[in-house]
Amino acid sequence: MPIQKEIDNQKISDAKDIIGWYTVAATAKGAVPVPATSLAIIANNGFMIAHVSSQLGIITTWDSVLTSLGVAGTLNVAGRAIFIEAAKALSWGTGNAWAAIALSAVGASTAGLQTYIIGLLTIQISKNGGKPITQKEASEVIDGAKKHTKNLNKK
Repeated sequence: MPIQKEIDNQKISDAKDIIGWYTVAATAKGAVPVPATSLAIIANNGFMIAHVSSQLGIITTWDSVLTSLGVAGTLNVAGRAIFIEAAKALSWGTGNAWAAIALSAVGASTAGLQTYIIGLLTIQISKNGGKPITQKEASEVIDGAKKHTKNLNKK
């Protein structure tokens, strides 16, 4: 049975605001049609994990996030980043402006969604005392994040 730590609702609300700003930053970085921007997004997410952890008063690490995602989830995140980077490199090679624009949109949405998910996982892991959550709990957080972002896109 996971440990559920009581965290003040205001701190969680503030943490979600923090996640929002890092998500905007990751989205902007993902839109840059230059290969290797994933490194900037990874750094962005590392800073976000530390910032959210500090806000909630619980130490949460990349290791806890990756463990919570499990092998399949971690490979999915890494695979998407590699795909986007390869596609950006190819678009530069073709010289087609439309390819760079399309990949910028895909890169932006992928980076934003992944950052948002990692932020929400950080909150959930913090509620678990900084320890990894189960893959089932992580899946629920991911599904909730995807539904939330779909609802935002409808507005």
